[in-house]
Amino acid sequence: MAAAVMTDILLDMAPILDDIRNGSWFAAPGDPLLGSEVADAKIYLKGLGLTESKIRWAPDWKTARGIIRNPGWNPGWWQAEEKEKARLSDLAARRIGESACLKELSDVMALSVNLHGPAAVAAARGGVSDPGLIRAAAGAASQASHLAALAKLAGEGPDHAFAAKFRLFVAGRWPLCAIGSDFYLF
Repeated sequence: MAAAVMTDILLDMAPILDDIRNGSWFAAPGDPLLGSEVADAKIYLKGLGLTESKIRWAPDWKTARGIIRNPGWNPGWWQAEEKEKARLSDLAARRIGESACLKELSDVMALSVNLHGPAAVAAARGGVSDPGLIRAAAGAASQASHLAALAKLAGEGPDHAFAAKFRLFVAGRWPLCAIGSDFYLF
């Protein structure tokens, strides 16, 4: 790959890294949803082929815990994410090479380990000290960071499902899961 193209791709990762460092991670759980957040949730769901999903809101950490522990979550949602992740992994590896791709994704993941702190602070403010719930929140944020970076490395733009999901996290939300035809945001 030409050095100039590679440099452009890697510079394109800077906004994601900046968002991981400076986002409003977990600052808005429980707040009513904003129009821009609903729009990003719709972009995310449409990108996964879940256009019939209704967007629901979790008002507090205890409700969020119940939602993510619900055994009736929609496996089609998870499978759609995994299928898209595999497609993007292949595209990114072909676009910049597997080693460069893994290095960039490793950098994102190394930085995203710091998202545990904001999750813990937000949970404490919400009256919750459940370490498993805090780890789940931080892990979901880290995974969203990884997926957004993967989409960027594959050459996808801001209207990609994983870019929209990442924006929700950066704005302080936690996209929880799909249960039946309902998709929950916290």
